[in-house]
Amino acid sequence: MRIIPFILYLFLIAMHEVISSDLTTVYTAVINLPALAVLLVATYKSEVVSIWFGFAAGVVIAAGMPDLMGWHALILSVLGLTAFHVRERLNLDSLYAKLLLILGGVLVHNVLVLIVTRSDEFLYLLWSRALVGGILTSLVAWLFFLIKEGHITYAKMKALF
Repeated sequence: MRIIPFILYLFLIAMHEVISSDLTTVYTAVINLPALAVLLVATYKSEVVSIWFGFAAGVVIAAGMPDLMGWHALILSVLGLTAFHVRERLNLDSLYAKLLLILGGVLVHNVLVLIVTRSDEFLYLLWSRALVGGILTSLVAWLFFLIKEGHITYAKMKALF
């Protein structure tokens, strides 16, 4: 197991949380990069890697709020474990199945974070942050899958322009 890519993923999550989170926010909807990274790792790696990466991602995103660090680590670890087992039980050859897994996982993560943080106006935030943020994160995942599967390449982009 090579650990350097996972350290870079965690660094990317930390930089997104600190620097670029405000730049990728559309009204109250935020791209949920930690949940997306955990779900992508669970889609392509083993069960143990999914669990420990989810735990590490939870620790990284909650570094500024130590009272919630355990909750974030638990939620993302369970999310990684659940996504791994869903991947094992379902056929994820289809792009739509992968996107449905990402959308469902991000929605679950967003709702659980809203519950743990005991946000006021829960129903409004359920719509504006959880659902719209899940859709926004799924669009980013869609672009990732298109690039990974070779539907978008440098040669195709060069030919287009």
